[in-house]
Amino acid sequence: MRKQRYWLYRRAGIYYLHDAETGKRESLNTHSKREAEQIRIVRNEVAARPQVGWALAKACFAAQDSKVLKRTWQEVIEEFCSRGKSQTQTYRRWVVSQTPFNQLRHKKLIETTADDIMGFLKAGGAQTHLVLRCLHNLAVGLGWLPWPILANKLWPKILTKNKRGITWEEHGRITDAEQNLERRLYYEVLWETGASQTDAALLHAQSIDWRSASSLPKAKN
Repeated sequence: MRKQRYWLYRRAGIYYLHDAETGKRESLNTHSKREAEQIRIVRNEVAARPQVGWALAKACFAAQDSKVLKRTWQEVIEEFCSRGKSQTQTYRRWVVSQTPFNQLRHKKLIETTADDIMGFLKAGGAQTHLVLRCLHNLAVGLGWLPWPILANKLWPKILTKNKRGITWEEHGRITDAEQNLERRLYYEVLWETGASQTDAALLHAQSIDWRSASSLPKAKN
């Protein structure tokens, strides 16, 4: 007869699981003896044959959500990019189109490991890190990930470099050396508005309040 690692006991109507190897006790948060017994049987089966644990887990998840075994990160990306204002959606689509996300987009959520996440973070920068964490939290929040792949405290800290604006002399050297008129005018827009490169690239005539702009005092020569 195979030795059972997990045993049930009840206290104040709640069933608990006792690990005979470690002595650890775990509340099953149920009053149902039938439900508690089913959990005990599965835990003992996984303890005796670890290779079937993942198969059992998949079967349980699939019973609750038929798409859980097929859903990829691309579906999370699409949901992420559909949220927020139109400018936010445009920016998000641009971010996730970057090369680092190609490593992730077709990978199945349920097959993604902590090693996958850490490797992906190393391949990208601070922006990649921030967006990936948003995608991860969105997938958990939607119930598409049965559990967090990385706990909040285990996510690496985002390390950013000190940045500064360029000087007028540096700006002049850049524009003088630029032979492409369109790009040179783009640099002038960056200098005059102080916008980031992405914001300036997404700037349209409709983005400007021309009525207010026309009322501003003109600079004196």
